[in-house]
Amino acid sequence: ARSHSPWELKTVITNLAVRARAEYIDVAAAVEVEVTKMRANGFQKPFNPMQIGTWILLPTLLIQFLLFASPILPLAASIPCTICVFICGAFTAYFSYWCCMIDPMDDRLRRHLAHQNGESDQGNGNEESLSNEARDDDHTTKFCWVCGIDVHESSMHCKFCNKCVKTFDHHCHWLNTCVGKANYNYFFWAVGSTLSMVIVRGGVLAGLVISFFIQYAREMNGGGSVGATVERSNSWFGADAGLAVALVNAVFLVVDMVCIVLLVQLFSFHIQLRREGITTYTYIVNTQQRKRESERRKMELERRRISAIAIADREGKLVKKWRLKAAGCPHVGEVICRPCDPLRRGENDGDQQMRKSRAGGIDNEENGVQNHMVNGNGNVSSVDAESVGNELGERIDSLYKGVETANGEVETDSVPCENEANVNYLGSDDQNGIEISALHAAMERRKIQQQEDEPDGLTSSSHSIVEKKVEFLSA
Repeated sequence: ARSHSPWELKTVITNLAVRARAEYIDVAAAVEVEVTKMRANGFQKPFNPMQIGTWILLPTLLIQFLLFASPILPLAASIPCTICVFICGAFTAYFSYWCCMIDPMDDRLRRHLAHQNGESDQGNGNEESLSNEARDDDHTTKFCWVCGIDVHESSMHCKFCNKCVKTFDHHCHWLNTCVGKANYNYFFWAVGSTLSMVIVRGGVLAGLVISFFIQYAREMNGGGSVGATVERSNSWFGADAGLAVALVNAVFLVVDMVCIVLLVQLFSFHIQLRREGITTYTYIVNTQQRKRESERRKMELERRRISAIAIADREGKLVKKWRLKAAGCPHVGEVICRPCDPLRRGENDGDQQMRKSRAGGIDNEENGVQNHMVNGNGNVSSVDAESVGNELGERIDSLYKGVETANGEVETDSVPCENEANVNYLGSDDQNGIEISALHAAMERRKIQQQEDEPDGLTSSSHSIVEKKVEFLSA
């Protein structure tokens, strides 16, 4: 590579800056165009096939029950079952409508767009939502590079609706709308009401289909008169097509069973999410994180296994080598040979040793505390009294510092804090008398030692200092 002159370097840098600026302008223009295409709610185009399928399926289920199931039922069961199914269907339509109609957009993004357009922020269209948005408007934010503003920390940008959704849960393709904090309850009850409807439908259709084919088989075998269900099916609108009616009910029974299985799983999943206080998005992120962590541990175990096999091969330990290889076999070996895996047994032994060491540390702390406790007669041994007295004496020396040898006065500027420290150190009231008596014994020994070591001029002042210390703690 040859060296460039300053002029050439300046030219290259200028060209790069111009190119980067042009690319930035193109990207910003594209983002701005995309932002203008934000979907306000689930009824805004473009519609998707799953949403259109939902619009067709719900009326079809209601009409099928009204035409093919209700006339076959006895009159005493037909009226309440039909009313129950249509009430559940009405609740499904109501909750689904409001889930699609409410815009779960982030509050900050909504105010930003309203300010750009010179409009007032109407929120979700009701006073309750506006008050909730104002109350929940905290200062914990993050920057969205697509929307170009700071949004709430719990908000996520939905690529289908092209907007940030507050407390993003997921994008529902059946309703073609994002589910967030503003419309999650409507989504939850829409799922619950749909499940109720298909359970009632499935129970009624199962009873009709089973009873029809039992009576029909008995009739074909010449076992008796025509059953009531077969008779009502044959007289359906005077068409004498009982078998065709039963087949239609059987087909929709299969549809109901499939819907029940899927909706039970979905509804149970969201009940669990509400119990844990997390969203679907958070659950997915946590699941992927646990999966990555499991893969990382698995790779680390495999690396250790390869190394252990090589070491066992060098040392000639054939049994250990084959145990390691057998435990490393995918699926089968990981389950069957797991108890005899040397690596996993080593991990279990390490965990047990760690738990024992922690338990031993706790026992040592408890034993250290019990060394200062009173025995059954209410006395303290001489060794404990001496150790307590020495510790308290050293504690007092650290608290009372600064003896002025000129006038023999004691400096006690920080007595309140020190007094508080001494109270914390001495512990409960019922032990203070025992510890103070031990302190007196220690102070007497310190008097004798100071009389031997100190000059005559300081002996009296030292005695007064010790007496003040004892009087202070006795008080």
